[in-house]
Order: sequence, then C-alpha cells, then structure tokens
Amino acid sequence: MPLLSWQLWLARVDCVDQPLPWQSPQDVLSPGRVAQAFASILAAIGTPALPPKMRGKAPGRA
Repeated sequence: MPLLSWQLWLARVDCVDQPLPWQSPQDVLSPGRVAQAFASILAAIGTPALPPKMRGKAPGRA
C-alpha cells in the first residue's frame, strides 16, 4: 500500500485532470483523481513486451 501511494503521488505531476460530469475540476489532484487518470499514463508509456508472433497453421491430425 505505501508503494502504491508513492506511485500515485509521483504520477500527480504527469496526470491530466479528467473529471467525471458530477466532479468539479481540481488544480492539485488527490490520489483518487490520479488513480482515475493513471490508465492514460500507462497507455502513453506502452509495454516493453514484443507483440506475439504468428506461427502459421497447424498441420492437423495425420
């Protein structure tokens, strides 16, 4: 839990506030608001994994 809190606190600078329709915009984001926007940060970073390789069709049963 402490590591998650630190991760949200450090990501606060990079987050863009995307309030839901009933939420008011905030200048300083709370950890909950950062958690809402964290998916956009992860999408921008991407993944270090390579895409899966196609291996072709199986020959089937002999």
